[in-house]
Amino acid sequence: MRTRLPIAAACLAMAAACGGPGTPSAGPSRSASPGATAGPAPSGEIAASPEWRLVPRARTRPASALLDVAATGPDDAWAAGYERAAEDNEGGPALQHWDGERWKRVKPPPGAVRLTGVAARGPRDAWVVGHGSYGYAAHWDGERWTAYQPFGVAAEHFLTGVAVTKDVTWMTAHNGTRGQVVGWDGRRFRLAFQADGQFLGVSATGGHVWAVGTDAAGAERGSPMVWHGKAERGGAYSWQRGRTPDIPGGVLQAVWAVSPSQVWAVGTVTAEDGVSRTPLVLRSDGEAWWRVPLPVAAGVLGGVTALADDDVWISGVDAAHPGQVLILRFDGGAWTTSYGPLMRREQEEQQYPESDQVGRATIAPVPGTSRLWVAGAVGWGDDEDGFFLGRG
Repeated sequence: MRTRLPIAAACLAMAAACGGPGTPSAGPSRSASPGATAGPAPSGEIAASPEWRLVPRARTRPASALLDVAATGPDDAWAAGYERAAEDNEGGPALQHWDGERWKRVKPPPGAVRLTGVAARGPRDAWVVGHGSYGYAAHWDGERWTAYQPFGVAAEHFLTGVAVTKDVTWMTAHNGTRGQVVGWDGRRFRLAFQADGQFLGVSATGGHVWAVGTDAAGAERGSPMVWHGKAERGGAYSWQRGRTPDIPGGVLQAVWAVSPSQVWAVGTVTAEDGVSRTPLVLRSDGEAWWRVPLPVAAGVLGGVTALADDDVWISGVDAAHPGQVLILRFDGGAWTTSYGPLMRREQEEQQYPESDQVGRATIAPVPGTSRLWVAGAVGWGDDEDGFFLGRG
């Protein structure tokens, strides 16, 4: 589930804990716009798909964003992010819960400054990650939250993603120069793996785990990075870097494993000018990774999930229509492109050039159904608001 380049990058500094989706940073940053373009752009309204509806969120304080969403069923879903933020202020954590009828505001667990990822296996087993004074994680047992510091008091660690399995809860993190994968076995945290670069998203299934991001450290410009962990006899995991295409400026924000032989990862390629962005989708058959052609020429991608082997869904922003969420669906043979409703209309004297643009969007399935949730934010700085879209 993914981190702010949420929109794409949930932030590649969402990834980095949530700044804008441009160049990775060592810590939280709001210095760059999170939208699909880097300057004024018309909303470019296009017909919205009727299958996507805007679902009211619980009331939040101003300057809010939803960076990740996860569901365990029709009446249990979580969304995490931040509120009360500004260009020079991270604000505070935001947490919402869906009870089957509406989204409700939930008091965040203590100690968090920003929540960047959420995952859940059931109503009594949910995790959020992010950062406070240090790298931060918290577990919900159905009655209360228990907060943890997976890296202790080590400074400059930012948790970016979380995936829950029966045996291990996996978390991705980085400290500006190295990406880390941490596992929780129900008793303690273990540093499972680390590599130069930044990890921004994680997915796990059946004794396999994938961590994705970029091999760039700090403000460097790198290439997409994927590491695969496989359970061996005795419970240890062996790690191998995925054979991904060399794509300068490419950053992977999210990953979803349909099975060990079908894994998808999405993100963005930023050109050398630091402005132009191209959507990026990589696919793996368990051995190699290859880039998948897309029907959208420019923009950013921030979320990926699947309802079945031949039903893959991706969320993001099309630079030609930045006022609406972009939804891509792959049926095993071809892509279908659709758009959510226009979030805001461009105003002649709006607060920021990006005030009418979707800045991030992530996507999650509702298990046992054909429903999907999209969570994200429109606007920028203190003119940013989180939103939910629902399908089905």
